[in-house]
Amino acid sequence: MIEFVLDARSKVNTYVQLIQQVKQALRVGLLAPGDQLPKVRDVAQSLAINPNTVLKAYRELEIEGLVEGRPGVGTFVRRTLGGPPLADQAELREDLVAWLR
Repeated sequence: MIEFVLDARSKVNTYVQLIQQVKQALRVGLLAPGDQLPKVRDVAQSLAINPNTVLKAYRELEIEGLVEGRPGVGTFVRRTLGGPPLADQAELREDLVAWLR
């Protein structure tokens, strides 16, 4: 599960910081399809921010198709931003090895 951290000195809006952190976690594989994001109430309490800020971030991620909200259950990751797994890149690896030789 992701744990959000805010930079109070940043000029980036709070909800944008949350979006960026989710996207980064998707890129590096910390979040995968099916994973649940923290509950809005929990994030708001831990960061001492308005729950509407968290909802706005989650809504933006939902519009982008990265997550989906399930009423009464939570918000879940739909897709990742990471590239294909390295195992799927065997042909590319062989080409690179050949090129290096």
